[in-house]
Amino acid sequence: MARKAPENLPEVIDAAPVVAGPGGFKRRPALGTARGIRRELAAVYLELRRGAIDLETAKASGFLLRTLLEAVRTDEIERRIDALENKE
Repeated sequence: MARKAPENLPEVIDAAPVVAGPGGFKRRPALGTARGIRRELAAVYLELRRGAIDLETAKASGFLLRTLLEAVRTDEIERRIDALENKE
């Protein structure tokens, strides 16, 4: 069971606010960039601290976000290499 953080603690994590959109779903940052993934990871952390999600959910989310970040970085490196090779 997740421990609930006290309400009076300042939140200093740089995360995009999670806002309910039309239909009540939560808007999340785009996950196609390292910045978006970082912001999502920060949002997951804050949800865990607030007790909105349990530790297992946070762990699974963290693992998936880390895997996605590696894929984004690999894709970026491949694009840069292709651009360099095509310059010659």
